[in-house]
Amino acid sequence: MNKDGFNISRWSIDHPHILAAFYLAMLILAVVSIGYTLPRRFMPYVESPMLGVVSMMPGLSAEEMETYISKPIEERMVNVPGVRYIRSTSQDGFSIVSLEFPYGSDMKASLASVQSLLNVIQADLPVTGANLKPSWVLPIDPLNLPILSLSLSGDSRWSLAELRQLADNEVVNRLKSSNPNVLAVGAFGGYRRQLQVIADRQKLSAQGLSILQLRDSLDRHNVARPAGTLTDRNSEAIVRLNHLADSPRSVENYVVKADGDRVVYVKDVARVVDTFSERRSAYHHYEAGKVNKAIEVNVLQNPSASSPQVIAGIRRELQRLERDFPGIHFQVSYDNSRFVGILMSNMLEELLIGVLLTGLVVLLFWAIGEAP
Repeated sequence: MNKDGFNISRWSIDHPHILAAFYLAMLILAVVSIGYTLPRRFMPYVESPMLGVVSMMPGLSAEEMETYISKPIEERMVNVPGVRYIRSTSQDGFSIVSLEFPYGSDMKASLASVQSLLNVIQADLPVTGANLKPSWVLPIDPLNLPILSLSLSGDSRWSLAELRQLADNEVVNRLKSSNPNVLAVGAFGGYRRQLQVIADRQKLSAQGLSILQLRDSLDRHNVARPAGTLTDRNSEAIVRLNHLADSPRSVENYVVKADGDRVVYVKDVARVVDTFSERRSAYHHYEAGKVNKAIEVNVLQNPSASSPQVIAGIRRELQRLERDFPGIHFQVSYDNSRFVGILMSNMLEELLIGVLLTGLVVLLFWAIGEAP
């Protein structure tokens, strides 16, 4: 019996074939893991332990948002199980309350708890007479950055408002459905289509109307809602009223006032323009020394996915979109797969050097052991 115990160095020298087989197996396992199973990302993903409660009240100042919205939500959110830290940010018409949980918390359960409590808080918020919109909860994840940023532009057949409408609907839906690993797709750019009714004060006064009557007429006619049922003996039909504005002409024919045979339409007291809403954001794409106005489209992926694979699938769908909608063009302004490729090549280079050096050391020990 060896009094010195087990000597791994001596055992390795005496059993070189077993060691070589183990070394080869680890090498094959590394190739399979890196090439087929290891997700390729810009950085390792750690689930964010933060949630945000967003509230919007157009017309209120930052101080009023803090008093009426942020503070009541903060005071009630302390009852959420496991919450570690709460802070809020308020500005004109906007408020966000951030909740931080310990790392490793079940964020899906925390999201459900916050949403359930928010439903109660929403009913208790004071009525201010402003245009209160329902608050909502969203995960705050600073690590899940866009892997692909696209610049959407078009030729003379496409206006920027039409491009934004296309991005919000067709582009977003098709990119999300093209790959199950696409987490979210968002459009950015200050061109949202809007039908604007520009009132003529002199014409309103001549017809004995006020601006409020014109507004009420637009609200009264621009609706889509059930209108009951129509019964005829053994049959019954559901009636639905759909009079939503789809063109300037449809808005112009709304009735503002009817007095006997005298009917006043919107076109008699106002002008309807098919344009875009007031721009509060903008996106420009710089290429070849020229700044072009465009619409940005950002793509986010699932944390467990590989960026190069997701981006390759997105690029194929972009080609189909350009074919289906002649005149539009996508340009890549940011591609995460380029940086991921550089990181992967650097990692593989360092790993290969380490494997070769380890093999040389093992071979050296084997050669020494075989020497007479």
